[in-house]
Amino acid sequence: MDVSLADIAERLRAATSVLLIAHVNPDADALGSSLATAIALESLGVDVQVSFPDEPFDVPLGLRFLPRSDLIVAPEDLRATELAMSMDASSGDRIGRLLAVGEQAPTFIAVDHHASFVPFAPMVHADASRPATGLLALDIIDALGVELTPDMAVCLYAAISSDTGSFRFASTTPDTLRAAARLMETGIDFAAAAKAMFDTKSRDFLRLQVEAMGGLEVIRAGDVDVAVIRVGREDRDRHGIAFTQVESLIDAVRTVEGVEVAVVLKEDDHGIWRVSSRSLGAVDVGRACTSQGGGGHVMAAGFTGTTDPDATLQGFLDAVASQAP
Repeated sequence: MDVSLADIAERLRAATSVLLIAHVNPDADALGSSLATAIALESLGVDVQVSFPDEPFDVPLGLRFLPRSDLIVAPEDLRATELAMSMDASSGDRIGRLLAVGEQAPTFIAVDHHASFVPFAPMVHADASRPATGLLALDIIDALGVELTPDMAVCLYAAISSDTGSFRFASTTPDTLRAAARLMETGIDFAAAAKAMFDTKSRDFLRLQVEAMGGLEVIRAGDVDVAVIRVGREDRDRHGIAFTQVESLIDAVRTVEGVEVAVVLKEDDHGIWRVSSRSLGAVDVGRACTSQGGGGHVMAAGFTGTTDPDATLQGFLDAVASQAP
């Protein structure tokens, strides 16, 4: 059932306990939206928890600057909850083991902004016209009647700036910038947030990046050139880099001249290969990744493959090639 953000706010306000669920390997939009909403609900006296399904469970290094990490609870330590709400998950698979937790809650809601969204909760609000779930979270906070605090604003600024590529992606709208201005007016140090997310890399990470970019391939998929790098578990272990940190390598791959699509093919801690992809817009990588069991947007998407990296990559390349006119 489709529900309005005002209806969601009313249900949240009426609940005594709420669990906010971010997707696996959470990005700033998923975790920032969840934390901002959690802080707002806590101010209303709601018993609130934030979680995500990662194993092992750990907050991604680049998101540890977000305030109120004390609200984050590992799945195995969750308390029973009256209402569960996923934020920024395009499908049930994206919240993994927490899908069952949501389904067991008396009220289960999904809020998302992906064009590839597939309903998985009894109540949903999906709006692909919004470039970030953080904007939907801001609307929910407004509907709750809660005053926007700097802690909420930092979380939402991180969410919105992350999914708009620091306001550089074509999905950025005047409304997006007006929302960002409102968040800045709370007095947050937005420059520090941007530095933490986009401009801070360890020496070990940079060594891994140099090594990975040294293996760059440009592969023809139909009429499209696709830039690809591979990062295996042994590569990460050699440099002491966590799987959650590898995602940001896509920002280097997408700058390769003359290519339409960028891909990072990465092996997780369980030997499963995953794809993160970006497009300049002529290819819908969201559609390509959805065909492989994942999802996302026209210009940014991903999916979880198999233990075979070549087969995982080939499935994506075939999906890209199928979009040729």
